[in-house]
Amino acid sequence: MPAPIPPRLAELRRQFGLRLRDVREDHGLTQERLGELAEVDRKTINRIENGMYSPRLDNIFQIADALDIPIKELFALRGTSLDG
Repeated sequence: MPAPIPPRLAELRRQFGLRLRDVREDHGLTQERLGELAEVDRKTINRIENGMYSPRLDNIFQIADALDIPIKELFALRGTSLDG
């Protein structure tokens, strides 16, 4: 069983997931369709959106490309600061 992640990382994952969900829904895409466009499994999209999975950098690049947005838009998190 993996070790629990620190609360700050858990919160950042949660915020990233919420941001991804907001952007995906703004684009009118289902998790399945985004997965197809990004060549990422739908379950992976779901796990990212629910803060259960820390995506690989390659996945983030693919998702941003599929959404046709700059990568930094995925990191415009609400309710938290990335400044440490």
